[in-house]
Amino acid sequence: MSFHKLPADMRQRIHDYYEHRYQGKMFDEESILGELNEPLREEIISFNCRKLVATMPLFANADPNFVTSMLTKLRFEVFQPGDYIIREGTVGKKMYFIQHGVLTVLTKGSKETKISDGSYFG
Repeated sequence: MSFHKLPADMRQRIHDYYEHRYQGKMFDEESILGELNEPLREEIISFNCRKLVATMPLFANADPNFVTSMLTKLRFEVFQPGDYIIREGTVGKKMYFIQHGVLTVLTKGSKETKISDGSYFG
């Protein structure tokens, strides 16, 4: 990163991101999942996301095949304190499900709101 002459604070944010993203893991779970056959991958994803989905009215009465299909399209993202996920007025192209953590929602003219585990937006 220093080769590209990135500022020190940006290099530190990148370092912090990867440290948080992998939390001491020595491998990339997503690439391992990508190598599995589809039925096994779907079973693992459904198992890993069961708590997240169980609390969401969006999926409460949905067909299990639909839920599994949706879950396989999810992409894991990690955000750090101070990151902006989406700005007010921006046309959103994604939906976000909070698995772990707390987000602060800031809107013009409103007081800040906190959302956390099990919440979704977008």
